[in-house]
Amino acid sequence: MATSASKPTASNRALIIVVLKWLLATALLGGLFWLSRNSLAELQNRQILWSAFAIALGIRFLSLLATFSRWRLLVRGIGMPFSFRETFRLGMLGEGCNLMGPGAVGGDLVKATLLAKNHPKRIASVMATVFLDRVLGIWALFMLGAFASLSPAGTKPGPELAWTVWVLWGGSLAGLIGVVLMLIPAFTHSRLMHWLTTWKFVGRIVKELMDSIQLYQGKPQIVIGAAALGLLGHFGFLSSFYFCAQSLHQGQVYPSFIDHVVGLPLPEALSAAVPSPGGVGALEGAVAWFYQQHQRSLDPNSTPEQLANALSNGLLTALVYRLTTVVMGAIGLVYYLTSQNEIQKARHDVATDSNVLTG
Repeated sequence: MATSASKPTASNRALIIVVLKWLLATALLGGLFWLSRNSLAELQNRQILWSAFAIALGIRFLSLLATFSRWRLLVRGIGMPFSFRETFRLGMLGEGCNLMGPGAVGGDLVKATLLAKNHPKRIASVMATVFLDRVLGIWALFMLGAFASLSPAGTKPGPELAWTVWVLWGGSLAGLIGVVLMLIPAFTHSRLMHWLTTWKFVGRIVKELMDSIQLYQGKPQIVIGAAALGLLGHFGFLSSFYFCAQSLHQGQVYPSFIDHVVGLPLPEALSAAVPSPGGVGALEGAVAWFYQQHQRSLDPNSTPEQLANALSNGLLTALVYRLTTVVMGAIGLVYYLTSQNEIQKARHDVATDSNVLTG
């Protein structure tokens, strides 16, 4: 009786969390639309360049393939069979799951659960590949932005944006040092690492990262290859962003291609951290802020009208980019809806096997 009574409670709690996340996303988007209401009213006078949107859509699809391949490389790197067909299926299923609301992390968990059902004795290893895939992806995103900041073709960032370049370089170098050290067995077994895992807030993250990357000690080529695929994938995603801007802002002032590659990694990372479904609202707000600060970098004496127009242009760019994720997610939604029984069974089996392994 106690078990059956606890199930509705857990289900209701999950529903409440999803509703709260969507309320947060709605509030964020509502505030952005209100701030941009005057400039958005002029949207009907703009000419949409559909060819640029089609290019953005195609590039996003290819970037997803690179991202799926990154995870496949990590899985196969620890000796698990993983066909590209199955990689694509689980990857698109994760996209569909993201569209339903849990967000990128939720999609990752669904993918990991379905893969783990075929490897019940290696559940921890499967989860480790997902965690490391996410970490390497963020690291690659920061490196891409840092390298692009060296290009003379970009706009020189003003005081409002200069700090973001330092964050990109700091994150890139910290990631490089961390990955190199984690590949050294003597370091991962040191007292220092054991001490770090006991820290209150970051200890769990350090332990998960250490456990995951230890699987690849002696196989640095796997980690390097995954990072390279991460660079390729994020280059595509940021390129897709730029073509979304091109589709909307003919005759308008908006950031160049290099400016997008330098300025958007932090908004992308922020959207993954904010607890709204798929970063809805957070990504749009961060991109709008970047566009506005870019306008200030171009002209420190920008008028309020110019700043408001830049804000609305950023919001529109992010919304069109969001549309590309919806299109890809809709394809994945077919996989998601047709795999409900498989997902539920896999969750039950993985939970049972986890209890057996830890019991």
